[in-house]
Amino acid sequence: MKIDSRLPVRPFPPTHNEKKALTEEERQLREKGQELEAILLQKMVETMFQGETNLFGKGVQGDYFRGLFAEALAKELAKNPGLGLADQIIQSYPKRQD
Repeated sequence: MKIDSRLPVRPFPPTHNEKKALTEEERQLREKGQELEAILLQKMVETMFQGETNLFGKGVQGDYFRGLFAEALAKELAKNPGLGLADQIIQSYPKRQD
């Protein structure tokens, strides 16, 4: 098998740092997109922990800590790369022609 050395080899997709610098508007869109992703992921995580579990305790305190855990986990999951929702929002948002 021959390997064509003319083809660029890139083992991983480019990270957000390697992409072009974002404008202020795109940065705000990405931030809001990540917030939306975090909300959706939080609802998904909360659903996972709806049953009775001793992980967070019982009663009001257990519900409170379960909610905090779901929120923190969702925010981390929404960061790069997340679900890609923030990227889709930026791509679908029409560019302004000044």
